[in-house]
Amino acid sequence: MYSLVLAIHSWNRWLVLLALLATLGRAYRGWLARRLYCPTDRRLGALLAGLLHVQLLLGFTLYFALSPWTMRRTAAPGQTVQFWSVTHISLMLTAIVVAQIGQSIAQRAATDAARHRWSALSLSLALGLLLLGIPFASRPWFRW
Repeated sequence: MYSLVLAIHSWNRWLVLLALLATLGRAYRGWLARRLYCPTDRRLGALLAGLLHVQLLLGFTLYFALSPWTMRRTAAPGQTVQFWSVTHISLMLTAIVVAQIGQSIAQRAATDAARHRWSALSLSLALGLLLLGIPFASRPWFRW
């Protein structure tokens, strides 16, 4: 069960990153080119939020129920245990909260420029946090 959930979590990360980059690109283009905040922008934001929530649920399932890193109550302290038990979950949870709050504020903003600006800035911060929390160098890029 652990391997299956981990594989889905790993693959969903790429969907999250693609949706985030697409939403971020539209937000910056809309903000800088003073475009209207259209239904496509809203749909991309909703897709991103949905993927982030799925990723969060998968991550919580791994963290609280299935992970060998967090299930070891007496694990010797080390960088790997520290990363998975504290750093990864903290960065990812913060990134999801930042993205969600930013998208919520953007939808309620008074002008299209303000909507795009809120989306662009909050999603830029969320992307930075996500990239810091993904262990690209030490883990396989794709799991089977």
